[in-house]
Amino acid sequence: MNHAALAEILAITFMVAVLALAIVAVPAPKRRDGGDMRGMSADPRAWRGVFYVNPDDPALFVPKRQGVGWTLNFGHKWTWRLVWLMIGSLVASVVLSTALSRD
Repeated sequence: MNHAALAEILAITFMVAVLALAIVAVPAPKRRDGGDMRGMSADPRAWRGVFYVNPDDPALFVPKRQGVGWTLNFGHKWTWRLVWLMIGSLVASVVLSTALSRD
């Protein structure tokens, strides 16, 4: 296995670990905004298109408005840290694989 492939595997493993840690480490508190049983926000003003932005909602992940799955609460203080950490690990993997492939 060459160094570039190893760097890519490490980066993917790191991103999956960060996402799993975010899911496990951030508890799902009770909704304060009167949301329904699926966790949907009762306040439609919190949705900006497909983006959910509600700094008063303690949930980091919220169910999507349409379809299946979850989305980030872009009003939560940890969302942007998580996004930048994932982008940083992706950039680091590209730089690392480029540097190692020149050997």
